[in-house]
Amino acid sequence: GDETPEQFLDAVITTLAGVHDLKGKSNSKGGSVYLVKPKMHGPEEVKFVDELFTKVEEVLKIPKNTVKIGIMDEERRMSVNLREALSAARDRVFFINTGFLDRVADEIHTSMEAGPMLPKEEIRHVEWIKAYEASNVDRGLEQGLKGKGQIGKGMWAAPDNMAEMMEKKIGHLQVGATTAWVPSPTAATLHALHYHYHDVLNTQEELKSNVADRTDSILKPPVLDRELTQKEIQDELDCNVQSLLGYVVRWVGLGVGCSKVPDTHDVQLMEDRATLRISSQHIANWHHHGLISEEQILETMKKMAVIVDKQNAHDPEYPPMAPSYDTVEFHAARDLIFKGTTTANGYIEGGLSSRR
Repeated sequence: GDETPEQFLDAVITTLAGVHDLKGKSNSKGGSVYLVKPKMHGPEEVKFVDELFTKVEEVLKIPKNTVKIGIMDEERRMSVNLREALSAARDRVFFINTGFLDRVADEIHTSMEAGPMLPKEEIRHVEWIKAYEASNVDRGLEQGLKGKGQIGKGMWAAPDNMAEMMEKKIGHLQVGATTAWVPSPTAATLHALHYHYHDVLNTQEELKSNVADRTDSILKPPVLDRELTQKEIQDELDCNVQSLLGYVVRWVGLGVGCSKVPDTHDVQLMEDRATLRISSQHIANWHHHGLISEEQILETMKKMAVIVDKQNAHDPEYPPMAPSYDTVEFHAARDLIFKGTTTANGYIEGGLSSRR
């Protein structure tokens, strides 16, 4: 009658689902099952997953090291210990990857007391994030992934903006990535063309002679270094609250997971739980340091709830948050914000699941 940890169940069921393919080897010519593991905090947790996969292989009576592991580098302790993490999974690892939303959310939570953080869009351009992205490629090349495994980059989040994706996502190859997340089969087909335009293996060979230790830069969080105007603060809060409510109403209220959610400008974005983590942590951080008040947050939530209601008015099953502001979804969003500093690692799964 005890609860089973999610990753235990996931490892067993996902591997079981892949066993049928091992017979015909239609998906993996090498006879492997590939599982990507997110939110691990360093080599100790990677070693634990390696042991878990061994147990699963024993239960399902398949050869040891059949199950391969993809390591998502999206927590601070993973970023600064990625070399050791790759070593801990050296017989299984096939993939490493970076992820802006979860990685920034973890940095905000880990460095909560360091000060208020920069607005999210500005974080994309500081030395901290550049060092994190480059270090991931460095460690992958250093540990021998070239030609043997994948080095990945993050999601293109605008599924309807394919022309812009074609213009910008080739940049991932130019910094040494051999794969990247995309939001749809159409995007995957288009992004595949980039690998014909650019010789990424040649780029990796050039980068191998310039690998560096960027730990010092990775350990300098993107703390606010200037005074923001009230308009800048409110605009950032509007954006965070709208994305938070926009996804919560779908996940909690409608049972819909990763999906297209319109932003404040009605641009459809591919959102998932990482969106909630970064948005709730950013609001919690600014509230913690007094840039915004509880009253301001609640008023913004009510204002944005009206907008989110309008954006979902076409769905007959959608339960509007306004004018009562007393729905399960609205309270779930409040929980994520006001419990953000005390929730372990700023994770949102517990809050979402309890409300769902």
